[in-house]
Amino acid sequence: MTLSRREFIGGLLGTALGTVVGDSLYRSQKRPGKVLVIGVDGLRPDALQEAVTPNIDTLVADGAYSFKARTGAYTVSGPGWSNILTGVWENKHGVKDNSFKGANYAQHPTIFTRIEDSKSHLNTHVVTSLDWFTELILPQADVKIYHPFEEEGDKKVAETASQLLSQHSVDLMFTYFMGVDEAGHAYGFDPKIPEYISEIETIDRYVGMLMGAIKKRSAYNQERWLIILTSDHGGKGKSHDGVGEEAMEVPLIMHGPAVEKGEIVSVPRQVDIAPTVLTYFGIPIQPEWGLDGKVVGLK
Repeated sequence: MTLSRREFIGGLLGTALGTVVGDSLYRSQKRPGKVLVIGVDGLRPDALQEAVTPNIDTLVADGAYSFKARTGAYTVSGPGWSNILTGVWENKHGVKDNSFKGANYAQHPTIFTRIEDSKSHLNTHVVTSLDWFTELILPQADVKIYHPFEEEGDKKVAETASQLLSQHSVDLMFTYFMGVDEAGHAYGFDPKIPEYISEIETIDRYVGMLMGAIKKRSAYNQERWLIILTSDHGGKGKSHDGVGEEAMEVPLIMHGPAVEKGEIVSVPRQVDIAPTVLTYFGIPIQPEWGLDGKVVGLK
């Protein structure tokens, strides 16, 4: 009998447990851990499972994961990344398309602003191949580096982020890769499209670079890194705007000593990522923030 790649990975992982937890453990830590968020634009979870991705597979096999995480109602990048980074839906942060008209980050700020306001003195970094993050969404990051996608941006993002991770003081880093989305628009968002799959496999190599850089850190064994990989939307045909379920399902993969290994059974949502990161840093969630998400994937 020949197993598909998806069936093979499913068998390898076995029956898994999900978790939604409180934050008392993390608030009691003497020092917060460190977090790397890897954003892969336009990544369909079924295509990720079909691609040859040994580095991401390692994160899945030893981490918490869902291939059924949910986007909001607007499956384009502006709202998607805003959901992820603020922890609230579009009706609160105000971003409903890529024009960012109506953005309300002042009332519903990103995790980078929450960290800055907490006076926790964490070092925050953004390395991206899309200038939205350095100019519109995360301008308050301590270090902001933009490499235009058209000028080998994703490759340079991986190289720059790897250098920073291996040699500098980093507490939170957000890295963003555009290539999978570009391949989807050019050839199709589908696990049967070779060009789309090939770009996912390229991103996997970049993920390997990032993980290798973290492990080179002199204090790696004491730093308790939490790695989160996710996407803003999937896609169907050559689009992702209003095309239905294929665009509204995304992967969420978490890896590190603090995660509850196995499938996150209670289907996670994009807005769950922000409260999870804040909680991991020991920053108390205030009711007046009105966050729509909850903590997922942690022990």
